[in-house]
Amino acid sequence: MFPIERADAIRYFALVHFGGIYIDLDNVSLVIVFVTQPRMLTNFQGCLRRLDPLLAYPAWIRSTIPTGVGNDVLGAVPQHPFFLKAIDSLQSYNRNWFSPYITIMASTGPLYLSLIWRSYNLVQHRESDRVRLLGHDEYMTCSWSFFSHHVGNSWHMRDARAIFWLAKHWIALTVTGFVVAGFVFAILWWAWGRMLSSNNTAASVGKTLPSPQRPTTLWRRISGRKDQQYELVERHEV
Repeated sequence: MFPIERADAIRYFALVHFGGIYIDLDNVSLVIVFVTQPRMLTNFQGCLRRLDPLLAYPAWIRSTIPTGVGNDVLGAVPQHPFFLKAIDSLQSYNRNWFSPYITIMASTGPLYLSLIWRSYNLVQHRESDRVRLLGHDEYMTCSWSFFSHHVGNSWHMRDARAIFWLAKHWIALTVTGFVVAGFVFAILWWAWGRMLSSNNTAASVGKTLPSPQRPTTLWRRISGRKDQQYELVERHEV
């Protein structure tokens, strides 16, 4: 298990036991920098306004692209069924996907929470058990947003950089893949044509060879028979 997986899981346990609001450090960097170095305040981002309106909801999470929901800012009352479900499902999603980034995302991270979110919404819940979904504008884009985000990604490894690079250049990679596939297909088509041509040449040469002699027989039709029977008459050489 990676350390970030423990950090992801413990936030779900804390919300179930204590309730309240969880915020990642890269979302509250404004508060930390204000205490340590006030002059650098304008270079960082964090909470943009009071979070009191969010206290009216029994639970809330924020929407993200492309996973669905994120786990960097969360809020809930104690023992909320959504986070209870998130805790109960941890063991069944504890798998190794070979890539550390995918393993973390799918076992405890945003992708995991998105799957739990979709499964949770398949069932009709009471008003007190619903989860409020914060839109993108409420998170970091508008003047009324609650949060702004300073990029951290301290847990990302080399595979994460490779995955992001592939996602950034997917159009060029797709075109390159089609070009390579077309080139390979053209080579295979040429090889297949050459093989058929050589087979036809061998067959035509075989037709020109003299056939072996066979015993001479004569088939004679018997006239006056409706069923058109034939009689084999031996030819006697004189």
